[in-house]
Amino acid sequence: MRMTRLFVNQPLGTGHLITLPPESTHYLLTVLRLKESAKLTIFNGQGGEYTAQFITLSKKIAQLQLLEYHPIERESSLSITLVQALARTEHFDYAIQKAVELGITQFVPVFTERSPSFAETQLDKKQQHWQKIIHSACEQCGRNQLPQLLVPQSLETWLTHPLTTNLGLVLSPTGQPHWPRNLPKSNTAVILLIGPEGGLSSQEIEQAQHKGYQHLAIGNRILRTETATVVALTTCQVLWGNLAPTCSHPSTSKFHNENSP
Repeated sequence: MRMTRLFVNQPLGTGHLITLPPESTHYLLTVLRLKESAKLTIFNGQGGEYTAQFITLSKKIAQLQLLEYHPIERESSLSITLVQALARTEHFDYAIQKAVELGITQFVPVFTERSPSFAETQLDKKQQHWQKIIHSACEQCGRNQLPQLLVPQSLETWLTHPLTTNLGLVLSPTGQPHWPRNLPKSNTAVILLIGPEGGLSSQEIEQAQHKGYQHLAIGNRILRTETATVVALTTCQVLWGNLAPTCSHPSTSKFHNENSP
């Protein structure tokens, strides 16, 4: 049985006693229905994880003791910065969640011509909301290091950052269909730029290309923004990262037809 994983935003150490915040206590008791003496995995996003055990558990207080440290990391071998155009809440939230599961290193929300408008007073709450999604996604997928979440900024501002040793990719249905099979040796990371509903404007694509981004497409169908994020990140990880499906030889596969050539 898989052990429950929980992110806690506090210093950790073997033998430490930690008291969980009310929100986490409610989740563990009401949703997961954990009992006293139950064990779970605790991490704080700074690397590694701990086995912990409840020593006090009530409706109002949950206290854990950290028993053992495990220097386990499940990070991708490929560093990916995802520059995601702001979109409607449900689509943007989904993109963040799946991007974390697929191993991004950095997440950059950007305003583009076709992004929905947000009041400046909303941005702090939205960023707190996005950070919670990152925590939850790391709990789910086993990551012990949190991807960095940058403050929202305009695409124009982001494009002032030089690519240097990074490979920059801007995606749209009008881009080139052929992705580089091998990551050039001079590139140590990938920056992926994905537009909102309606896509990036031709001017925005040109601005990215002027800064050195390669203009690529993912297939011959037009994907929703959150779908494009999942497909593009999966492609990057399969081509250059550590997301490689293992396939058995046809002669040993249970799906192999003995009469096939």
